[in-house]
Amino acid sequence: MNQTPGWTVVPNAATGRGAMRQHFDRRIHPATLRPLAPDFRCVDCVFVVFRRVDDGPPRMKCSRKAARRRGPDLKPDFPACDAYQPAPGAPAGPDQD
Repeated sequence: MNQTPGWTVVPNAATGRGAMRQHFDRRIHPATLRPLAPDFRCVDCVFVVFRRVDDGPPRMKCSRKAARRRGPDLKPDFPACDAYQPAPGAPAGPDQD
């Protein structure tokens, strides 16, 4: 730590839970605000859409997002909500390969 006059001591960041993790901890999907269906993944859902923002890569979003929300970017490993419907070509269930 620098003790030079004029320096402000900045404490280390407190370890916390982000908004998405808080939703998952409560067993709520962060995009739809519905209960989770842990046997399925968002990436296999028919409601997943890809949106391109400016020149960036496509972002995975949910078309069933909660009303009046943009909805967070989804990740392929996110558990789906209870509104999950399998996309064509997606596994039929958790015990399917």
